[in-house]
Amino acid sequence: MTITIYEKEQYKPIKEAGRLAGLALDLVCRSAKAGISTWDLDKIAEEWIRSQGAIPTFKGYLGFPASLCTSVNHEVVHGIPSKQKILMDGDIISLDIGVTVREKFKGKDWGYIGDTARTVKIGSVNSNVSKLLDDTELSLYKGIECCKVGKTVKDISASVNNVAQEKKYGVVRMFGGHGIGPDYHSEPFIPNWPEYFSQNNNTEIKAGMLLCIEPMFNLGSDDVRKLKDDWTIVTADHKISAHFEHTILVTEDGSYITTKIN
Repeated sequence: MTITIYEKEQYKPIKEAGRLAGLALDLVCRSAKAGISTWDLDKIAEEWIRSQGAIPTFKGYLGFPASLCTSVNHEVVHGIPSKQKILMDGDIISLDIGVTVREKFKGKDWGYIGDTARTVKIGSVNSNVSKLLDDTELSLYKGIECCKVGKTVKDISASVNNVAQEKKYGVVRMFGGHGIGPDYHSEPFIPNWPEYFSQNNNTEIKAGMLLCIEPMFNLGSDDVRKLKDDWTIVTADHKISAHFEHTILVTEDGSYITTKIN
C-alpha cells in the first residue's frame, strides 16, 4: 500500500463522503436502544446510505458481510451484526461505519471515503465505563490536534497514548488508525502506541493526506484475540473496550474533520 495524496479539486467529494458517514453514524447511534438487534442497526445504516446515492464501504470489503461494524462490551472492533445480538440496558456498543462516494477525476473513477466510529451507552452504565468512553473520545481529539503539516504520525500516536497512560487503560496494539485511499485502507498505519516507531519508519504529515485517527482503549490489559468468525476482535480478559474514530483531511493551513457533523 502507498500513501495517497489528494489534490485540492478532490476535497469537495472527500468532504461529502465524510458528511454522509457522520450523518449515517449519528442515525444508528440514535437508533441504538435496548431491545434492538445489531442486525437491525446494520439495515438502518445500509438503507440510509443507499438512499443518499452512496455506497456502504465495508460491505464486501475483504469479505466483510455487513455495512456496519457492531462491537458490544468486550468486543473491540469488527463485530458482525446479528439478529441474535440484542442490545440490553447497561451495554455499550462501538458503531463503525464507512461511506463511499464515487466520482470521476481526470478520467478515472474514484471512490471517496468517510470512516467514523463512536461507542455509545445503552441505558445506564457504571462510572468506570462511562469514564472510559469519555477518555477514549478525548484521546481522539488529542490525536486530531496533531494532524497538520510538519507533524508526524508518531506525534499523533504519542498524543493519543498520553491519555491512556495517564488514565491507566490498556491500549490495543494490533489495530489503530490508517490512511484512506481510493480502495479504503492505505498507508500510513497510525498506531496508538508510539513505541511502534522504535522498529518502524515514521511518516511526516503532508497536505492532501486523508487520515483516520482511531483510539481503542480497554479497562483491562491491551491483549486481544480474534473470534472464530475471523472478524470480531475481543479483549482477552473480557473487560470492556471503547473505540472512537474520525476521518481527517490535512490541508495546507490545518485540517478538517470530514466526519464531524456538529
